Parts: sequence; C-alpha cells; structure tokens
Amino acid sequence: MKVAYEKVTHPSQSFRFLRYETDSFRSELHRHPQLELTWIEQGVGLRFLGDSALPFETGDLVLVGAGVPHAWITPPSSKSEASVATVIQFSPQIIAPDAFPELVRARPLVEGSNLGLKIEGDSHPAIAQILYDMRSATPLKRLAGFVEILGLLVGNEGDFSKIASSSMRSSDNDSADGLFDRRIDRVISWIHRQLAQELRVDDAARIAHITPAAFSRFFRQEVGKPFTQYLNDVRCSAACIKLRQSDKPISVIADECGFSTMSHFNRQFLLRMGVTPRRFRGPGSTMAS
Repeated sequence: MKVAYEKVTHPSQSFRFLRYETDSFRSELHRHPQLELTWIEQGVGLRFLGDSALPFETGDLVLVGAGVPHAWITPPSSKSEASVATVIQFSPQIIAPDAFPELVRARPLVEGSNLGLKIEGDSHPAIAQILYDMRSATPLKRLAGFVEILGLLVGNEGDFSKIASSSMRSSDNDSADGLFDRRIDRVISWIHRQLAQELRVDDAARIAHITPAAFSRFFRQEVGKPFTQYLNDVRCSAACIKLRQSDKPISVIADECGFSTMSHFNRQFLLRMGVTPRRFRGPGSTMAS
C-alpha cells in the first residue's frame, strides 16, 4: 500500500498542535516518526490505521503510534456540515527518562500505540476538554495541558482498546520496494471503486500483475491480513456509515456494499461490530430492514 511520509516540524515547541476544519477529510495514507493524538470534533467516515479499516464518527479519540500508517477519510455522500479535528503530534523522545523523569510511566504508551489506541471511558471527555482549551491557550499552558493529557493516559489504561492487529510500521527498505507499492496501491484503489461488485482474487491478481497463487501471500505481506478479510472489513465499515447516514433498507445497503446475501452481511457485520446491522442502526430509523 502506498504510504506517504510526512515530515513533522515544530522547532519552537515541544509538540505540534493542529486544528483542521474542512469540508471533508481527504488525507492520503501517511506515516511519521511522531506519535499522534487525534480528536474528531465533527465528522464521519473511514479510519485507516495499520491493517484496520473502521468507521469513525464525531468524538473519535485515537492515539497513533510512531511510524504507523493512518488516514481519516470522509465519504463523498457525507451529510456533515464540516469535518473538524484537533491533533497533537509529539516525539517518543519527549517521554524518554533523560528528558522528563516524571514521565517515565508514560513509556508503555509508545509500545501500546503501535496498534493504535481508541480512547473512551471517563478519560475521553477530560482529554477532549483539554484539547478544546488548547485552541486559545498560550504555549506554556498548552505544554501544561499536554502533560495533563499524558497523565490521564497513564492513569486510565482501562479506557483503551486496540484498533489494529498489525501496525504495518515502516522498515528501512520501504522506499526501495516501489514496485510493490504501486501494485498494492492499484489493488486497494480498485477495491474501493468497485466495492459493490463481486471482487475475486483472480481479478485482483490480474491488476497486480502477479499469479493468483502468489497474490494471497503478496496481499497479506503488504496489508497485514488476507484479501477477503480486508475486503469484508472495508465493506462493513462502508455499511456502518450508510446505516447511520441514511434510511435505506438494510438489504439495499448490504447490496450497495457488495454483500450478495443478508445472511453473509449479518454474519460479517456481527463479527466486526459486535452487534447486528439492525441493532447498530438503532431505533431511530423508519426503514430498518
């Protein structure tokens, strides 16, 4: 999968503070050597992190590990008025023992974030409030807020849930493997363009210009999971957005996301989301089946 390298600079600050407000999130898949804490103030879409492809919505709060590829993407059909996110990026060295000995307890965050950490529970509103207050804070008060956030993260490990099963972190020879990057990029683009169609391994292998026998190993090596599993991940994530944003019958949504039968859709959705599509949609819809 083609992953862009982002150079993060903040020469006069201990960490980088950003606030995005745009019509939609359209970032390409990218990585950087800093950890990143992202709070979605408003917006819905798909969150790509490591080998995962999952829906996000307003309130999403995620810690991304150093070197882990990630992107937040809003679908073209989104009804949100705007997409807004607050982001802080910081080097793992800022919590090294010789920098601030008081922050040594935060070191496990570096390893834990390699699979991405979704933050919920009691620490979520507290961290969100600090990020909100940082918008108008002085540099020193922002630094104090950053330390307070680290304290909340250290003291509330029970509020974390891992997002990915593989970090897909960069290696020294990533840039030398440009041919594989182009091949897997074509396959991923094809999956997203043709999501509603029947997508077969033979067709994917043809796009990658390799044999079907070699494709499975190639895809797992590049993406971190089998082709069919990734395909169902993306289809279920797309279905999540449609279930929340429209009153279309669930059978229509299943078909639009590439599931040929309702039984297969229900089974794959339940496996990933822990609830049925009907339960995920909730009681507010007038067309739940």
